[in-house]
Amino acid sequence: MLPPRPLTGDDFALARAVAEAWFGHPVGLTLHRLFFDQLGPDGVWIAYPDGRPAGFLLGLVSLSEPDLAYVHLHAVNPDLRGQGVGATLYRWFGERAAERGCTRIRGLAAPHREESIAFHRALGFDGPLVADYLGPGEDRFVFERALPIPGPGRG
Repeated sequence: MLPPRPLTGDDFALARAVAEAWFGHPVGLTLHRLFFDQLGPDGVWIAYPDGRPAGFLLGLVSLSEPDLAYVHLHAVNPDLRGQGVGATLYRWFGERAAERGCTRIRGLAAPHREESIAFHRALGFDGPLVADYLGPGEDRFVFERALPIPGPGRG
């Protein structure tokens, strides 16, 4: 795979083309072009040498909590899960956010997304299940941990 790099608006179409198959359900406006155009430089893109997406992360440095790096969404090709791509996305994002003053990172997981919960816990995240976090019936684990995330970084 190619090394991680910041997202660009041009990555949107490629991400959109694979996202629903990777997630196994419709992603709707969770994956909006706005995130790529306006938040792209904070995000992370990993591709195969032929340009196909291997994984991507949409995230930002919070304006209301400037010490917080927030992961909106991360996605990894199902064929690559368990091979460190997701961890690379988080570490690369976390390193860049720490350079901007962030000391902690947050990500969410739905209670039925067992793989996402296990992934976050394996990276040292912890946090409560918050009822109705995203609206009625939309409970989420609100995971957080200190930066940096140990392990191989940007290299």
